[in-house]
Amino acid sequence: MSAADKIISVGFNNYVMVDKIVAITSVNTIPIKKIIKKAKEEEKLIDASMGKKVKAAIFFVSGQIVLSALAPQTIYQRLSGEE
Repeated sequence: MSAADKIISVGFNNYVMVDKIVAITSVNTIPIKKIIKKAKEEEKLIDASMGKKVKAAIFFVSGQIVLSALAPQTIYQRLSGEE
């Protein structure tokens, strides 16, 4: 598997393509909450939290957003190979 094809787990057997990620943020700020709400209205939101408390929003080049129950730091550690 090449670096361009690398995938990581965002929890609960859900995976994303690493090379498509633009940003990973916490969901605790009002501006991020507004962006998530807009993405939901535009049907560009994927909730991969399986009903758990959402801790991170992963933004993609396509404009889609994936919500995860994992903390942004945990996702970063998986990206960097620390975990």
